[in-house]
Amino acid sequence: MNFMEEENFEPTLTASSGTSDEGWKAAENVEIAGTEKPELLTPPHSEALEKKNTVYEKIARWCAVAAIFLAPLFFLPWTTGILELNKQAFLTVITGAGLVFWFLHVIISGQMAIRRSSVDWGVLAFFGSVTLATIFSLTRFKSLFGLSTSLSDSLLAVGNLTILYFLTVNLFGKGAKLKLILSASIWLALLFGLLQMLGLYIFKYLNISILGFTFSRVFNTVGSLNTLGMVAALSLPLFSRGRMDKGRLRKYMNISGTAIAFAVLFILNWWVLWAAAVAGMVAIIIFDSLRTAELKSLNVSKLQSFRISKFLFPMTVIVLAVFLTIVGLNLSVIKKNFPVEVGPSFSLSGNVTKSVLSESPILGYGPENFSLAFDQFGAGKLAGSSLSGLKFFDATAQVINFAVHGGAVMVLGFLFLLWMILLTIKKGLAAGGKDYTGTATAFSGAPPTAVVAALVAVTVAMFIYPANLTLSFFFYALLALLVLSSGGEKKLYDIEEKAVVSLVSSLGFVGTLILVLVELYFGATLYVADIKYAKALGEKDVSKQVDFLAQAINLNGNDDRYYRSASQAALNLLAKELNAKVDKNDTQQGARIQNYMSSAINLAKRATEIAPRETNNWANLGSVYQGLIGLVGGVDELSGTAYAKAAELRPGDANIYNAIGNVFLGKADLLFRLAASGSANAQQLRSEAGSALQKAEENYKKATEISNNFGLAIYNLGVVYDRQGKLNEAIKQLEKIVPFNSNQPNLAFELGLLYYRNNQKNKAFDQLQRAILLSPNFSNARWYLALLFEERKDLPSAIEQLEKIMDLPENKDNQVVSGKLNELKSGRTTIPPQKVLDQKPLQ
Repeated sequence: MNFMEEENFEPTLTASSGTSDEGWKAAENVEIAGTEKPELLTPPHSEALEKKNTVYEKIARWCAVAAIFLAPLFFLPWTTGILELNKQAFLTVITGAGLVFWFLHVIISGQMAIRRSSVDWGVLAFFGSVTLATIFSLTRFKSLFGLSTSLSDSLLAVGNLTILYFLTVNLFGKGAKLKLILSASIWLALLFGLLQMLGLYIFKYLNISILGFTFSRVFNTVGSLNTLGMVAALSLPLFSRGRMDKGRLRKYMNISGTAIAFAVLFILNWWVLWAAAVAGMVAIIIFDSLRTAELKSLNVSKLQSFRISKFLFPMTVIVLAVFLTIVGLNLSVIKKNFPVEVGPSFSLSGNVTKSVLSESPILGYGPENFSLAFDQFGAGKLAGSSLSGLKFFDATAQVINFAVHGGAVMVLGFLFLLWMILLTIKKGLAAGGKDYTGTATAFSGAPPTAVVAALVAVTVAMFIYPANLTLSFFFYALLALLVLSSGGEKKLYDIEEKAVVSLVSSLGFVGTLILVLVELYFGATLYVADIKYAKALGEKDVSKQVDFLAQAINLNGNDDRYYRSASQAALNLLAKELNAKVDKNDTQQGARIQNYMSSAINLAKRATEIAPRETNNWANLGSVYQGLIGLVGGVDELSGTAYAKAAELRPGDANIYNAIGNVFLGKADLLFRLAASGSANAQQLRSEAGSALQKAEENYKKATEISNNFGLAIYNLGVVYDRQGKLNEAIKQLEKIVPFNSNQPNLAFELGLLYYRNNQKNKAFDQLQRAILLSPNFSNARWYLALLFEERKDLPSAIEQLEKIMDLPENKDNQVVSGKLNELKSGRTTIPPQKVLDQKPLQ
């Protein structure tokens, strides 16, 4: 197979078979009743120039082939985005190189061959809409490059796929070989994914430690497990319609590919995946029926009969899909090791979209900014659920993403692209029965059923499932195959004879070269920065972590994630410095402490400047200020202000109000300690502590109002009531959460102490016993239980509890326990008159 020469592929099976994937190519001499064979005409493009081939065109063609084959398979282990970021880097390099070499071919040969199609305008319109949305994006950097794990809608990703489309369309003939390459790549990706799902880890046998992350049932080369299932659903038309292809290897690949794809769908068994698969099968039936009707209208004698048997496989898939969806078959033996993939519901995504369009109807929030929209308009809907703290980066469906990312402009751009696709298919059907001479050739110019059906399936998938880079690539690859197989007009221009064409090609080459060089420079810089960031996240040594983060920031100063991580690393260095032993000879310790504090604040602030609409940045700034309480005056108010900004950007998130409450509770505890230390202004400190407790109470109450089952906030509110001396209210708060946390010994222990302080001694006794039942080595619970037994004059039971404490290795030399044990064994008791809660606990 030679990919270096331009293809002139025509489908080869006879029209009477009706089973070819390329479909319905009749013998060259099929006669049409009542029609005389016309005189052959010269093909339109051959009356111009004889095409010249250059090595640069061949290299460009190989670049396109490499992109088509490797994009679904490509991944590398050393970045934060193992799949998406590396696929984008690969496509950036390969499409940029292909474009440069294609322009070199144009300049060297003096010729420019362009295939024109309606789809071109749709692709350009959609790219233009993404460009416009990026210019007016709320976070322009993220819209331009995306995040390492979410970037399929970024301008760079869409630009790479657009270039790949135009390279493919203008470098190849009919596209049969490209379809084979795409099918082979998908076949390998599905086979690898299926083996991973079954626990058969191929890379495990290579014994390469860096590939340890691949030893997982959920890992594959296309995305999540559901994305793998979607690829399987979308590829069914390609494999099933290629089962009768010529060539034993092709047949085996298509037959096994059909089986592998169906196996993946059968295991996952999700209605969304089956819906996409059914859409492809229905498209096969409809499209083949339309082609049959058209052939009958042309009186092609060999295709008069309508063979329902050729629809057996599509109908079987449809029936099984409906059956399995209704039955809900769950292969728990295999799926028990699969994680649950969570996403927003259609109604929630719809509500977020309506809110975004009401605020910014024309251009939305910008590509890859769904998470900002969700924080603003969707997070509150999750209050009270187990998902309340989650942040979603994609809507339920890709079309909804388009609406949020680009408003009406991006949605209209996509709809215009769909309309151009429909016109191309319709035009192919209308002209499919005749070649350029006017002779009946049984759909030599019509697009293959497999390509059309797969394209229909992808389009349907966009309305029910979000796309990643692999799915977006699949869509663009199918667009290119549609145009190639439809026989769009391809014209050859002599750029040296036409000044306009020469000028356009020269400027195009210069502009493309500059664009590609700039793109490669920034792409490489960002890629290396992400490698440094990934190393920082995996580094346990804080000093080395800071070094890697500094390198990442120096390479890419526009990623707020780097600054957030660096600010927390600075806090860790500060804590390490404060906990270190004082060295009198170290005169720089104070300077280091000041440097760490200022660095943490400045780095956190910088993140809010880069992405002021990102909730995480403000929450991180609040966390940094909170960590400096007791070291820097006034930071408690600054922390509360930062958290309040986070709450404004993500209203309805109880976690943020709980964090604000923690700030003021921490401040109150610090003030109480200072007051207890004998400070001269102890009364003022207690007053300030009371005010801080009041603010903590207000925010904890807000958290519980948003989510009345938010256990942490309920517990913290109980702590505040305890500090305020409101024992009954404190007990009520803990009693609310104990039934839902029956396996938590610490909670039972603390509730027991509250009961005792409130003179509910029997309840206190029961809770302490429950605590040691849940955790037999809970020394403090046994200590207080022993004191309760002593108070009840049950000395044998008290001695038993103390002996069990002493049996633990960490308590063998504990003088407090051994002293108490000796007292009780000698018959001496101190409780009463001493009080249980006045005794020093073990820890």
